[in-house]
Amino acid sequence: MHRRRNGSSPEAGFSLIEVLVALVILAVGLLSLALLQTTVIKGNAIASKSTVATQVAQDKLEWFRNQPWAGITSSNAGTISDNATAAAVYATLPANPGGDSVLVGGATFYRVWAVTPNAANTLRTVTVWACWADEKAVWHNVMLSTDLANL
Repeated sequence: MHRRRNGSSPEAGFSLIEVLVALVILAVGLLSLALLQTTVIKGNAIASKSTVATQVAQDKLEWFRNQPWAGITSSNAGTISDNATAAAVYATLPANPGGDSVLVGGATFYRVWAVTPNAANTLRTVTVWACWADEKAVWHNVMLSTDLANL
């Protein structure tokens, strides 16, 4: 029979301290994964709404392509800061969107657009914004732009 120096039996297992350290490491790893999962879910929600907003803006651009030349005009001027910098003003949304709104999957997307003609009025640049507010009331937008010619 073989004995260790300290008198314990040769069938020694894990000590309580080793088990507790392993459990703490496992708990920290699992908590990190849980936090990562919530971050990924929020990122997917924003990406999903961004995709829908791109489709909503593209639909409006397609609508403009099928309009007569005289029907290609800007939305309410109060929702556009100026046509030179072409920036949507969110302070007037949603109370006075000026453009139109689209309800998709329980979320409301507001569309505003600016039409800028060239000097000879033979070409118009149409810029469309699809805007939405997230659950924290932070505005996000997608902007698409195209040029339309008077053929």
